Amino acid sequence: MNAKIEKEDVYQNVAGKHTLHEITNRNGEWVCECAIANNMKIISTYYQHKRIHKGTWISPDGNMLNQIDHTIIDANKKGVVEDVRTKRGLNCDSDHFLVKTIIKQKLIGMQMKTIKQTK
Repeated sequence: MNAKIEKEDVYQNVAGKHTLHEITNRNGEWVCECAIANNMKIISTYYQHKRIHKGTWISPDGNMLNQIDHTIIDANKKGVVEDVRTKRGLNCDSDHFLVKTIIKQKLIGMQMKTIKQTK
């Protein structure tokens, strides 16, 4: 999405305070407005990590680190996300880094009924 999201009071109900940017770009505004309209949270900005684990793209010259890829989840389900961070060592064949989201949710198990074979 190439969305830079800052720590603005306007977007405090959809975005967390742990972001890399001081200015929201146009794509960031669009993502925030979409999240507000659909009762969602930009969960990737809720977790405090070092800068290196927040950035999802680095410029070719290596001088600029941006957090422009985000994880968005329904506001009612935000409790199932345990952590969001960037994995820099993996080769994704892209100039973006892999964003790892850890989700912990209990699954409903189905009991298998034993089928009696009749002869």
